[in-house]
Amino acid sequence: MPVGPLHPQNNQLIDIGGNKMKLLLDMPIPLVEPHQGASIRASKIHSEVRFKTGTNSRTGEPHVGKALAGEERVERKGNHVFIYATVVRSHINPERVTVNKGDHISMYITNVERAQDETHGFTIDHFNVHTSLEPGETTQIDFIADIEGVFPYYCTEFCSALHIEMMGYLLVKDPNKNYEWIQKLKMKSLSAEELQVEYKKITASNSATDEVIQSLFAFLEEKKYSKYITVKNLVDDAKDQYTKIALEKEKSEKAYRENNLENAILFENMVWQYMIKTADSAIRAKDLLISSIATPKSETAKRGERAFREGGCSGCHVIGKISSGPDLIGVLKRHRNAQQWVAEYIKDPQSKFNEPYMKKLIEFFNLKMPNQNMSDREIKDIIEYFKWIDDNADLF
Repeated sequence: MPVGPLHPQNNQLIDIGGNKMKLLLDMPIPLVEPHQGASIRASKIHSEVRFKTGTNSRTGEPHVGKALAGEERVERKGNHVFIYATVVRSHINPERVTVNKGDHISMYITNVERAQDETHGFTIDHFNVHTSLEPGETTQIDFIADIEGVFPYYCTEFCSALHIEMMGYLLVKDPNKNYEWIQKLKMKSLSAEELQVEYKKITASNSATDEVIQSLFAFLEEKKYSKYITVKNLVDDAKDQYTKIALEKEKSEKAYRENNLENAILFENMVWQYMIKTADSAIRAKDLLISSIATPKSETAKRGERAFREGGCSGCHVIGKISSGPDLIGVLKRHRNAQQWVAEYIKDPQSKFNEPYMKKLIEFFNLKMPNQNMSDREIKDIIEYFKWIDDNADLF
C-alpha cells in the first residue's frame, strides 16, 4: 500500500552470537504517540510515492531553496551564506564549502533521488543540526558557524553500498588568518619528476575507470535498459554525475599545458571522484537490469542465492568479476564430478587445499576460503544458484 515518500521502518533486535544472525524482535518505529493514533480505511489514502523534486514537505509547494543536479551553488549576502545543495546516492554536492567564522549559514538540501525508498539523512559535525530527506524533498537548516575548523557533513541513513562516500567538508575560517592547504604543501615537496609520475598514475587510473564505465553504459544500452523505469532512473543518475567530468578534465588539461602539475593532479582527483560516483550508480543499474531480464530463479536457486549472501560468500566472490576471490561463473565445469567437488569444498574447504589446482589459486589470491559451516541443504541450494548463474552467464 502506498503510504507516502517515507516508507515504514522497523527496529530490529538481532542475536549475532551464533553462526547465523537470529531475529529476536521486529518492531515498527512509531511516528505518533499510540494513544493519539487513529485507524482509517485504506481506500481513504491517496498518497504520492515520492515528492516532486524540490518540494517543501510541510506545504506541498516548491521550496524556495530547490536545486537540481548542476544547480548547486554557494551565495553570500554580507555575513549570511546561502548553500544550495543536492544529495544522491554516494554524493553530496557541493563537497566542500568555505565560510567565515561567525557567518549565518542557511543550507537548502534537495534529495534528487528518483527511486522511491532512497531516504537520506544529513548532519554537520559539532553544529547540532540534522535533517531527514525523502526522495524529491527539499529542506532547510540554519546555524551560526561559530567554531573555527574543518567539519565533515555526511548522510546519516544507510543508503547504498557507497554510503560511507556520501560526505563533504565545511571549512570555517577566521578571516583574519592565512591558511596553507595540506595537499598543496604535499605537492610542493615533490620534485618535477615525482609530480610527473603522480600525474601519470592518476590519469592512467582514470582512463582504466572510464573504460569500465563505458562498458557498463554499452551493456545497458545493448539490453535496452530504458524499458525498465527504475533501471533508467539509476542510469540517469549515473549520467548526471558523468557530465560533470568534462569540466574537471578541461581544468586538468589546461593546468598541465601551463606546466602546473600540482593543480592538474588535484583536478584529476576530482575526475576520479565523479567517475566513482558514476560507476556506483551504473553498477547498481546493471545488477537490477540483470535481475529483470535473466531467466527466473527456481525456489531452490533463490534459497541458494540467499545462503550465498548471508553466508558471507559475496565478500570475496563477485559474479562476473575477479575480486579477492575467483569469479564463480563456470565453477561447475572446472572439475570432474564438479557438483560433488564443489559440495565437498564448501562443506570442508581444507580438504581440497593440497590439490594442485587449489594450491595455484591460494598462491594467486594469497587467501584461503574459510569454512562457513553451511548445512547440506544450503550447499545443495547454492549449487542450484550456481547453475542459474551459468545459464545467464552472458549477462554478468
